[in-house]
Amino acid sequence: MAGAAAGLALTVSLTGCRADGGKSDASGSDKPANGVHLTAAQEALGKASDRTADLKSFRATLSTSSVVNGRQTDLKGDLAFRLKPDPGMKLDVPAIKTPGKTTAGFQEVFSGDTIYLKVPALAKQAGKPWVSFSTTELSKATGVDVKGLESQGRQADPALNAKMLTASKDVRKVGTETVGGVSTTRYQGTFALSDALSKLGSEQRAEAQKIFNQAGLDKLNFNLWIDGKQLPRKITLATPPGAKLKLDTAMNYVDFNKPVSIKTPAKSQVADGLKLKDGGANAPG
Repeated sequence: MAGAAAGLALTVSLTGCRADGGKSDASGSDKPANGVHLTAAQEALGKASDRTADLKSFRATLSTSSVVNGRQTDLKGDLAFRLKPDPGMKLDVPAIKTPGKTTAGFQEVFSGDTIYLKVPALAKQAGKPWVSFSTTELSKATGVDVKGLESQGRQADPALNAKMLTASKDVRKVGTETVGGVSTTRYQGTFALSDALSKLGSEQRAEAQKIFNQAGLDKLNFNLWIDGKQLPRKITLATPPGAKLKLDTAMNYVDFNKPVSIKTPAKSQVADGLKLKDGGANAPG
């Protein structure tokens, strides 16, 4: 999937679940751990992590710029994600830009056990606008648990991102800024991916580590804007200079806990992705 390799998106595309299963740390992440005193900035991140743990839904705009083997790819998208009671998602990426070329983007809908993709390459192959994948059937076919295929949305989950950012040892307050008309406090820092992954469960951590190693990633820079309710309003992630993979991604959260209605495509407009040649290997990404 396009953008799934972008920073924390790597973790989410593999795990497909929240860092803490939707529950906050029972010890309170803004409290000292193992006798270590937390700075005011670290406490702020901990409070944001706790605050996001019980979110039921969110909407966000996403933008990602990546450079791999000297080739840059840019995309922007609008996302609506229902976290509870049952996960559901819709994502629209109008276009994908590469040097001197702009190609049609894609749409993605996730509901129940099925993910739907509207991608030009797949539509041409399938003869229908949409292609669907049953996560259960795909897991059986590949032998891999892929029930987290809603990766494009999960990469923006504020709970997962806020939780992983608490791994930073050098976060600092930068100042106050207005984001989307909301007054926020901006924090900046770095975190080692090994430390951030420790915030995940053992299975998710092991799988994510494989991809991080393949991408040559071991550290990320970040900026986090937190509003007066301790909710993240914007998060940016970037690889440091000299990294094998150059990535810059931004997530702007436009609202939280508002109803998200997920409408799936009509059956007549959908082809079974598992019946396509190579199982739909031409999906974006």
